[in-house]
Amino acid sequence: MDRTSKKIMLNLTKKLGALMLVASLTIPALSLAGTKDIYVDDDASGKQDGSSKHPYKTIWAAIEDAENEDKKVEIHLAPGTYKENIVIPKRVKVFGSDKYKVVIKSDDDDKAVVKLNHKSEINKVTIEGGRYGVLVDGDDRASIVECIIKDNEGDGVRIEPASVEEKYLVSITDSKIYDNEGSGIYSEKRQLSIINNEIIDNDGDGIDIEGGSSAWIHKNDIKDNDKSGMKFTLDGSNIWTKGNTIRDNGREGIEVNAYGGYGRIDINKSKLYKNNNYGISRVQRSGFVHNVWGGLTVQEDNIFWENSIGTLSGVLRIY
Repeated sequence: MDRTSKKIMLNLTKKLGALMLVASLTIPALSLAGTKDIYVDDDASGKQDGSSKHPYKTIWAAIEDAENEDKKVEIHLAPGTYKENIVIPKRVKVFGSDKYKVVIKSDDDDKAVVKLNHKSEINKVTIEGGRYGVLVDGDDRASIVECIIKDNEGDGVRIEPASVEEKYLVSITDSKIYDNEGSGIYSEKRQLSIINNEIIDNDGDGIDIEGGSSAWIHKNDIKDNDKSGMKFTLDGSNIWTKGNTIRDNGREGIEVNAYGGYGRIDINKSKLYKNNNYGISRVQRSGFVHNVWGGLTVQEDNIFWENSIGTLSGVLRIY
């Protein structure tokens, strides 16, 4: 073999060795990928290992199992009533088989029924009887999908503050939130997506979002709440609403408060009717003299009728 051929063979041997090393590192990592399914049935007895044949009896047992996993976990709940307060760990999703037949009922009414941690999800269950229905901690991304959240002593959903970066998004979709003693949804500064929900007959506001938030609010039916259908703070906010029906609320359809900071709120293609005060009210909460109200846009494609005091208020000053 001449010198050139030996050099080529040496280079090929080095490349083959490098590829084998990469493969040896990659294959074990890939073996950790995937999702583990854990099953729960409140009628379970005898052997319980979380398999479909031998489910756990409690959600907490499934959560303890999930906390030992390095992979994503999905917990599946059979029909039944689970009298527990649960904390869903990071990257864990909890699925009910039927939101009308799977009930998580608070065992301690001083706590939230369900607390969501980062990248966790609750899906197709009824949640009732706690201090809050669902609590989302600060700096956690979480999803609530197709749930019924009712009969809680405070807010149906309570969301603590975080950066408005997308990685901390809280998403609430296709859910029914009603008969809670606080607001249907209350959020401190946060990024939010609130789509296609029924938010009705709560003792506070339907949706209450604090200043500095970023939100997309679309196709919700918000009615019969004791206070306003939606309450926003303009300062620092970037809130877009479209296609909502806001009716028969005890105060305003939408109440927008301002403390002197600039922000953007857009009301678009919505129906606001039969609310007990204004369709939309503008409330100035301090004595600032500059104009921030240009940040509130009420598009011409909104429909108003039979709001008790009027369609859009002047600036109501409350110091």
